Amino acid sequence: MGLLNFSDAAGVRWRVWQVETPAARAHLMDPDFRSGWLVFEREDGSERRRLAHVPEDWSSCSPQTLEKLCAVASPVVAGRNTPTGSQPAWPRVQNDAASDR
Repeated sequence: MGLLNFSDAAGVRWRVWQVETPAARAHLMDPDFRSGWLVFEREDGSERRRLAHVPEDWSSCSPQTLEKLCAVASPVVAGRNTPTGSQPAWPRVQNDAASDR
């Protein structure tokens, strides 16, 4: 399963997907993330979290279970805290098709 959407108890919409670590890069990763991780991202893009230990059945979990997993996932701090070490953070570019005309 590629991407799931769910709403938490507060009505916040989230997306969740699994990132798999390529074997050739695993040795460069934080040991907790070498087997991959789940990414939880608020639908508006304002928050992102990572869960290192991916449940085998995550793609069939209920929204309530996904919310619990999201709650224990580690918040991502822009420009830091990536599985491959510190990375520069680039702001999201808003694609406004109307301004291109």
